[in-house]
Amino acid sequence: MADAETPRRRVIHTIGETPEEFDGETYWNAKIIEFDGATYVFSKRAILTMVVVAACNAACHFCSNEITFTPSGPYLKYDERLKRIKDFAHVAGVTKIAYTGGEPTMHPQRLYDLVSQMNPGFRRARLHTNGSGLFKAVQTENGEQLLLPALIDAGMTGASVSVAHHDTETNQRIMAFGRGWSGMSEEMLRRVADFRSDRFQPRLSCVMTHDGVRTVEHILEYMKWGRELGFRNFIFRSCSEIPNEYQKPTAFSEYNDDNYIPIDPLVDELDAMNLFTKTYQQRKSDSKVDVYTWDDITFDIDESSEEPDPDRKIRRLNVMTNGVAHTSWIDPLSVLFEEDRHLAELARVKEFKLSLSAV
Repeated sequence: MADAETPRRRVIHTIGETPEEFDGETYWNAKIIEFDGATYVFSKRAILTMVVVAACNAACHFCSNEITFTPSGPYLKYDERLKRIKDFAHVAGVTKIAYTGGEPTMHPQRLYDLVSQMNPGFRRARLHTNGSGLFKAVQTENGEQLLLPALIDAGMTGASVSVAHHDTETNQRIMAFGRGWSGMSEEMLRRVADFRSDRFQPRLSCVMTHDGVRTVEHILEYMKWGRELGFRNFIFRSCSEIPNEYQKPTAFSEYNDDNYIPIDPLVDELDAMNLFTKTYQQRKSDSKVDVYTWDDITFDIDESSEEPDPDRKIRRLNVMTNGVAHTSWIDPLSVLFEEDRHLAELARVKEFKLSLSAV
């Protein structure tokens, strides 16, 4: 029996499709959670995303990290702070975890160590990467392995490999690789696709821009190219649309604003072709998603725009490189645990180049 003074960690109540009122707000598809003395409203569909490092060997023009408050910091390492976040996610019933950056594979051993400790207990785990370190060696409990198969053995069930265009020169212009990395070759992409199985689904991830993929014809060309390499899953995203008050005033912000491509005209054209089967559609104020099958291919068309959370309901968990868990991609003060607010305030000052008097 737990000590009476030990803070409780439990689900107090579950709200389903029928709306219910809690603390003056109406919610549905949520859990009311008690965790270490605080009460939370948590979405049943939320995902835990680990921003494992801010550094990257590319400078993609569409990079959202260069727009939002994403703090710089050391590579995430599993410790008591991350264990607490993981415990919260498990109490909340989170089944999906994702690893992103920066570029997570720039430090293969650190990524493997983190994944092997964070993954247990999650049903699905996805890596977001440009692929640079996937075939570098790491040390595991079973000896030396290449990173990608080692991650799969550690429970990674998917990887989104970022390629902005199938033409190498166009891809280089958009993703602006540096630091000795020029992007994945077709041979390397084939090696990734060869790991496709019931356990692991790799996909190609393309951010649509006016410089690259922007039309239905381009989308189909991209998928035909990817299919020849062995991929069967694709996602096409618009540049991030973020309210001005949450954007850093950078060239990346200008690029995202100038290159924002709404998906509705693309979806209308895809639907009119009668070649594809639509398996899912979502229309919310902050996201539009259409999912299709095309023979043995599955592809998503995704338009996401971030907005401040309208209520207490936690729709996402984002752990930044300073180990602070946030409930929003854009709000630097949206901390999960109140005791982390000071760290979040310091990061906001640094990332937005504010004076301490602004805190």
